[in-house]
Amino acid sequence: MMIESLVEQVYDKIKDFRKDEGVQITRESIREWAEQFGDDAEFMLSETDNILGKTYLKKETAINLLRDCIKEHLKRHKYHDIVSYLQDVCYLRLQPNGKSQNVLVDMVEDIIRTDYGLDVAEFSDYPKKLFIYFDDVLVTGGTILSDLSQWLKQDDRVAKLNAHDIKLEVNLFVEHCLGQSITLYRLGRFECPDLDTSNIHIWHYYEVENHLKLPNVFGGQNLNAIALPIKETLSPEAIKYWEELDANNHPEYAFRPEYRPVKEEYFTSAENRIKFERILVDKGLYIINQIQDVGRHIRPLGFVFPSYKTLGAGTLFFTWRNVPNNSPLVFWWDVPGHNWKPLFPARRG
Repeated sequence: MMIESLVEQVYDKIKDFRKDEGVQITRESIREWAEQFGDDAEFMLSETDNILGKTYLKKETAINLLRDCIKEHLKRHKYHDIVSYLQDVCYLRLQPNGKSQNVLVDMVEDIIRTDYGLDVAEFSDYPKKLFIYFDDVLVTGGTILSDLSQWLKQDDRVAKLNAHDIKLEVNLFVEHCLGQSITLYRLGRFECPDLDTSNIHIWHYYEVENHLKLPNVFGGQNLNAIALPIKETLSPEAIKYWEELDANNHPEYAFRPEYRPVKEEYFTSAENRIKFERILVDKGLYIINQIQDVGRHIRPLGFVFPSYKTLGAGTLFFTWRNVPNNSPLVFWWDVPGHNWKPLFPARRG
């Protein structure tokens, strides 16, 4: 396929990215991003186009998902009408302004105003029993862990949750299987030792199966929407970088076995996945080599806990309003003076 056709296809998928904020994705910016991969420009565009077609979340889709989420709340918690639901529900705002949570809660409140003709603020004085934590993506789970641990430690909420006097839900567009498992473990084991984490309901629209220790009926996780390379396919420079990382925890999560996934259904082929992941790592290292003071959390495949001996979280899920810093650096790294143009001008801070 000609590169111009691929540019057009990618543009059509991501043209609403941060459009509300005045950011403009152009065909030229997409072409410039691809040209940084040299002879692999067309390949990277083709594989990225395939990925975006499966996991890029447009704003219009997000609004419909949030609308469905409200209906699910009513059904799951057996509310017969929207008024009794709004009397009980509290949409948590634990993240700073500008973060995903407040944007999503604003969208939910707009939906309730439009669809039901009601203002959530009018029900703020009722005692609350159902608490909803919205976020777009759970990758490592660090943000959710920090927010919920602080919230649960106040007003005797752990005891109330265990006694079913209150309910807590986490509603996500996407969750990473490994991150979800680690988050609940750390929350119940270290942050709130008395907490029965089974009382926390986590709803998600899309699940990334990236927990290498969690088998399924097909012999292993699907490893969808994730860049997780096979060690033996990487360049000597990449292997050397990994071996010299100042980190010791969970090296078993750094690479996927060559026999997983059993059947490649996310990338266009098993061979293209290997090539794509290798390029992501090599170009990520190219970016890292331009950083004067490299933080221990910065890896070629995206940010990760500093103690983790991995090449990064590698998420390949993107939304209309931001790109997780846990995704490969090639998609979002944008630092003045660095010789790299991102596909997505990402929001940070």
